[in-house]
Order: sequence, then C-alpha cells, then structure tokens
Amino acid sequence: MVMQPTTKPAARNPRRDASRADRVSKHDASATVLACNYCRSKKVKCMVEPEGCKRCKKLNIECTWPNGDQRKCPSSKGHIKELYDRIAYLEAALEAATANQSPLQHLEAPKSRTGSMSSASPCSIPAGEGDNIISRLCGRQWKLNSDHDGQYKFFGPTSSLHLTESVSSSLLGPFPQTSRTEDRTLDGLVDPAIQDHLLDIYWRFQHSVLQVFDREEFLEGMRTGQSKYFSKALLCAVYACAARISNRPEVRAMVNASDDDLEDEQPFLVVTATLLLLSVIYCSSSQDTKGWLLVGDACRLAIDFGLHSVSEQLASTKLSPTDFKVRRITYLGCLVFDRLWALYLGRPFCLQSDGSDLEAHYAPQFDEPWELRISFSWARLLIIVGRICEALNNERCSSESLEDLDRQLQDWQHSLELDLQYQAGAHASVLLLHMQYYSSKIILHRPTAGFGSIMSQPGASSNTSRQICLYNAISIANALQDYRITYGDATTLSGVGLHTIATASTILIADIAERRSPDASLHVTALKTCVLSLSELEKTYMVARRVRRIIRLVMGLCHLDIDNIEAQPKADFNAQKSSDFPDAEGDLTFATDSTPFGNDGGDLSNISWSDFFFTDTSLPGSAQQFDIIYSLDY
Repeated sequence: MVMQPTTKPAARNPRRDASRADRVSKHDASATVLACNYCRSKKVKCMVEPEGCKRCKKLNIECTWPNGDQRKCPSSKGHIKELYDRIAYLEAALEAATANQSPLQHLEAPKSRTGSMSSASPCSIPAGEGDNIISRLCGRQWKLNSDHDGQYKFFGPTSSLHLTESVSSSLLGPFPQTSRTEDRTLDGLVDPAIQDHLLDIYWRFQHSVLQVFDREEFLEGMRTGQSKYFSKALLCAVYACAARISNRPEVRAMVNASDDDLEDEQPFLVVTATLLLLSVIYCSSSQDTKGWLLVGDACRLAIDFGLHSVSEQLASTKLSPTDFKVRRITYLGCLVFDRLWALYLGRPFCLQSDGSDLEAHYAPQFDEPWELRISFSWARLLIIVGRICEALNNERCSSESLEDLDRQLQDWQHSLELDLQYQAGAHASVLLLHMQYYSSKIILHRPTAGFGSIMSQPGASSNTSRQICLYNAISIANALQDYRITYGDATTLSGVGLHTIATASTILIADIAERRSPDASLHVTALKTCVLSLSELEKTYMVARRVRRIIRLVMGLCHLDIDNIEAQPKADFNAQKSSDFPDAEGDLTFATDSTPFGNDGGDLSNISWSDFFFTDTSLPGSAQQFDIIYSLDY
C-alpha cells in the first residue's frame, strides 16, 4: 500500500486576515449608504435591518429598497457614445453585406465616372462619388424598390424623399359604371354654410395653384345645374380637396374620396378635372400608385377629347369661345399634373409637348384674368421641369444641355409679370410657384454638386453647383417662412410643396453633415423651418409625416451635432450671398428676389429639435429602418 504524502496546512497570517476584515467592513459600511425609498425621498440615511429601517418601523410603513444602485449607471454622454459606436458598426456591417449580396445591383443604371464639366465630355455622376447616405440622398440613381409584399416599384433620379409606399394591391380596378345624376348639388347632404366655407378656402388656396377647370363656368353650372362643365363628381372632388385643409372637425370627415360618382360610362370633359383632383387626395394619403394612374387616365382622356390640338386645327368644329376657354385651362392643368407626377416619382410623363405650342396658341393676353396667367406660368415652368427630368433620366447628359436648361429656368423667371414675381406676403399660388422654381434649380444642379463625394478638393464647377443648390434650398425656406407669416402656418400649403421641402431638406442635411460651410448656422435655421413646416403640413397632408420621420432618421444616421452648430453665431444672409455664392452676372446665376431669411418670422435658432418631433412615440424597427434607408436610393 502506497502512502500518500500529507501536506501541512499553511500557517494563517494574522496581518492578512485583519486587512481582509477591514475591507469587508468598509464594503458593508459603504453599502449601507444606499437608503430605503422613503428615506431617499426625505434625503436622510438609514441602516439596513431585516424588518426595515428604524424610521419606517417607527412610522409603521413598509420599508422598500431600490432594485439596484443607480449611482453605478453609466453617464449619459458615455452611454450615447457607446450607442453611436454600435450603430456605426452595424451600418458598416449592413453596407458590407449589401455590397456582396444585393440582388438588385444589376438593376442600377450604369454610372459614368467622367465628372468633368467641360463642354466636350458627357456629364453624369461626378468622379469620386461615395456610396454613403449623403450620396444616396443627393445622387443621380435609379432604383427598383420593393414594398412589403415584394412588388417592385420604379423610381427615377428626381423622385421624392418618401418612396416607401407599401400597398401592392393599390392598382385600381375598373371603376363602377354609373349613370349621370340630375342632382347637381349636395344641399340635402351638406349644410349650405359648409359648402360656402369649402368653396371659399378652395378658391383661396387650391384653385389657382393647380387649375384643372374654369371657375366661371363651374360656378355658372353650379347655379343653374345645366352646364356641361359642372358635375356632382367634380363638386365632390372640390369639397374633398377643400375639406383636407379645413380647420373644422365636422368638415374633415368629408375628405374620404369615393369612386361611386366617377362618370366613366360616357366620360365628359369634367371627368378629366375630377381625376386630376382625386390624384391629389390619393397622394396626400401616400397612395402614389392610385394617384399616378388617375393622372394617366386624365391625360389620356385629354387626348381622347382632343385637348392637345390647337385652335387652328379645330377650326372646322362647332366649338364656342367658352368651349375653347375651358378646353385650354383643362389642358394646361393636365400638363402641370403630368409633369409634377413625373418629377415626384422620377417616371416618364404622358403628354408630349415641347413648349412651342404653348407660346404660340395658349399664351394669355395681358388683360386676361390673373388665374389664367398664373396657370400658363405654371405650365411653362413645368415644361422646363419635364426637360430636366428627361435629361436626368438619361444615362448621359452633356454639360451643354445642363447649362441650356439652367438658362431656360432663368429666362422663365425674368419673363414673369410684375404681379407674379416673388414678394413677401404674395398670394399662396405665387409663393408655391417660386418654391417650385427653386426646387427645379436644385434638381438640375444636384448631380454635379459633389454631395457625398470622397474627393478632398472638388473642382470649381462642383463648388458652383453646390452653392446654387444651397442658395435655392435657403430660398425655399424663405418662401416657407413668408407663407407661415402670411397665412398663419403651413397647414393650407398645397401638396406641391411637399416635394420642394423634401428637396431642400436633403441638401441642407448633406451640407451640414459634410461640414464644408464655414458657418452652418444659417443652414441649420433653414432646415428647422423646413421640418417645422412639415410638422404643420402633416395635419392636412398625411404623407408629410412620413417625410418628416425619414428626415429625422437621416439626421440621426448622419450624426448631426445640432447643439454645437446652434452655438455658433447666427450668419448674415446678405453677407453670405455676396461672399460665398457665385456672381449673379455669371452663366449660372441665382434668384435675387428672396428676402433675407428669418427677418419677419422670428428667431428660430433657439427652437429645440424635439419641438418638431413631438408627435413621434418611437422610430421604426431595425428592419423598417433598413427598408427606409434603401428607399432613399433614387
């Protein structure tokens, strides 16, 4: 039997035991500093005892203790930094995984890396364009985005910021066929006072922005009930558009549109105007496919009625002067709607017009009504916008074509009559008209502005385009501020303004995030105005809330340190215009009719960003964030 060696236990060190006891006692003493909930509320100390502290036992109340020591929680700054690091890591992982596995890469249009602005070379996305959130916001790209059901939707390079329509079943079925009704009024259903209220706000804020029918003939038909240029369906569409911006709760319930009154069994001219107005209602509720299809139907009906033919070609027909007047205003409305939807979704338009027929046969005389003259100005501007869309939708566009389009925009602005020029407190339609002009300048110069570029020193042409985009983005904010001052807020703003606000916001976010401007306080103030206008517009235009949420998400992904930027001194608008922006007499000029930003609208520099996002309870989940970010690829 083998004896196992025995080990003698080590002798205990009295000094070591004493120091250990001291540490334990100190730990116990420090632990007792954490008082019970009652004593903490009174800001007094107490001792831990099995049945509760002495004070609670004396008061005969339950003694409860905190679940954990809140003093050991990390500081807010450290916690936020840790979250930012984790978000950056996840973003990098997502981009790496998408670059290797994305099934839609072959669907993107080829990108040219020849970014020179020389007249001899084609102009596409400038060289050095980075694959980042800024380049996706401001770049010139084509995408097929899928909704929740996997249905792909095409969006071109001019499409709006909000591209996340998730309604795969939104294609319209055949409209129910109904006979024409003899009842041309809604007196039995709607109070006459409410009808007057709806018509009043429609004439003030809606009609002259997007004219699709003749007001005089409409009112005459409404009075007599015998005009072929009036129908119950058109009246319902007018009421629906007006109810959307009404501040009366009992009126807002009328905003839901119905297909029951569409007169497509034997369509009349008023059906064209009805379809155009209904497209606005569908757009406001984020049903873009329905709205786009309705505009297409309206444009095809316009061709069916021969609205695209000029008067000389129809000389042999028996059309009265009233017929020609109504046909002209309806055709101009179709042109405007067709181009706006093409711009909004980045898709081709339906009606072909080079603008020469407008100048020759549709130009109003100086003594004609103001509504007809502003309708013609909208049509002329949108014809140029259509040319911009065609140029940007092509894979290549020369620098000469871009410069020519810029000159066309300037010529349009310089040719405006005095009562259609920009001025503070102008009519709502005039303010929207100039906002659309500023947005068109941004869309034209945005592809060559170098936003998101990885080049350390962009060329002079890129800097010029960048400053043009920034100037016009601030001009949009100026117009928004003037609108809010004149009309109280942006709730009555036409839906046309949504695309312009989103366009300006992306430019301002991109510049602030890249920190290329020496003083970004002016840009921050302009961005605040845009977001504040969206928060007001969403009360009457529901899709604006989605745009605002996406802007908020993009600001977070770009790590905008708004607090530090707000601490900088407020910039002087006139000084920046003269020093940082190109010469107004050069080839690429700026509008000079904008008022200094914020002069009459109060100081927005002290407004907290949280004031603009008070309606949001939470951001979308991670999967939804991924879809939203990739919906920005346009």
